[in-house]
Amino acid sequence: MPSVYQRTLTFNGDAFKIFTIFKDQPLVFFLDSSLHQSQARFSYIGFAPFTTVRGRDLSAFKRVFDKYRLAAQGLSFPAGAVGYLGYDGSLFFGFYDTILAVDHKAKRLIISSFSKARINDILIQLKSCSCESSGPGSELMSGAPDSSAVLSATRKLVSLNRPIGQSPSAPNINSSPPDDTHVRFKSNFTKAGYIKAVRKALEHIRRGDIYQINLSHQIKMQLPHWQKYTEPAAIYRNLRQTFPSEFGAYFDDGRQVILSASPERFLKLQKGMSQVKPMKGTRPRGKTRAQDRMFKEQLQKSPKEIAELLMVTDMERNDLGRVCDYASVKVSAMRTIETYKAVFQATSTIEGHLRRDCDQFDLLRAAFPSGSVTGCPKIEAMKIIKKLESGPRHLYTGALGYMSFSGAMDFNVMIRTMFLNQKQITFHVGGGIVADSRPQDEWQETWDKAEPLIAALKQSFL
Repeated sequence: MPSVYQRTLTFNGDAFKIFTIFKDQPLVFFLDSSLHQSQARFSYIGFAPFTTVRGRDLSAFKRVFDKYRLAAQGLSFPAGAVGYLGYDGSLFFGFYDTILAVDHKAKRLIISSFSKARINDILIQLKSCSCESSGPGSELMSGAPDSSAVLSATRKLVSLNRPIGQSPSAPNINSSPPDDTHVRFKSNFTKAGYIKAVRKALEHIRRGDIYQINLSHQIKMQLPHWQKYTEPAAIYRNLRQTFPSEFGAYFDDGRQVILSASPERFLKLQKGMSQVKPMKGTRPRGKTRAQDRMFKEQLQKSPKEIAELLMVTDMERNDLGRVCDYASVKVSAMRTIETYKAVFQATSTIEGHLRRDCDQFDLLRAAFPSGSVTGCPKIEAMKIIKKLESGPRHLYTGALGYMSFSGAMDFNVMIRTMFLNQKQITFHVGGGIVADSRPQDEWQETWDKAEPLIAALKQSFL
């Protein structure tokens, strides 16, 4: 069993400041709850995994993961795998033996690693962040020395303290910003096409094939050679300011960068307690207090959104029942209206005790993908989605997060999420369809959800 060392520092700042120090490191991640602290306590940063897994085989991923399991730790995520499960079945995870955890409640930074040497390297880089030691030194948490520590100690930190816009993997960013006429956004659906798809979905609902379904479309930013003007970290900075969220993320998988402002938890497991938190129902924030109250009240009283969330909650409860002690499965919060900078969202929370004969992977198999982004019943809804949507979802509505070697895990639902590669920047938006849905309203709801992403991109380029 690997050893885990920890060092705790006082830190009362924005975790993004720490992330920018390490943003140019290979396969860097930032699981970001910094700006939505009322509901989330920790943000996590890591880079340079000691191994990676890419493919479509969850069982193969589990075989690698099982080699590094740890005993329970004081911190939920001292080391582990970070990555994603795509809606299309693809997966990518990096295995990280060094984690920087920002505790927003206790105002501290905890560095956990298999290697004392790596902790010392990181401490040197953190001098610019006003972090102060709150302990005597690196403390051994568990286990005995392991070869992984040798791997960690030999890895070097490179290209540090480079300002945003000077990544070694990107060209120098010295071009003049494009004007507004050159930054455009195009959906892979026309308005008429999306409305037609919604009507077809309503036909399936009337026939009894399904009770509810989520339909989405992809939006592409049309700006060739976007890397000449900015870099992913700068876009993410604007995104998190435009749409602060509990489950934000920056993740570089080596082929693309994922920037997520997801407000929705897919699945959490901590100390044997599993939790899903589906989200159905959206309204924009108002421009005045009176308009704000009006939109919130509309969401609270909407029969359509009430029915949507009720159906999804029941389905998620059944999903947890497949791997949890059935009597322990309960809806701990039904239809909470959550307030974000750009929108109101309605959520419910379902919890249950994971059975002793099940683990993180059994829970993932039972619940993935989230019912909030597919429909009810799930399998039939997914078949209809494939027919009605105008292109594949790829990673969109999959899950991004961490799986701790000590047994915990936490994933978001990849909504409000951008995908950046050398050629383009894309994101999807969607909405739930039930029997009394109005096709034109559904189209507008998707663009309400797109607004903060478009605003963040325009701010980054104009």
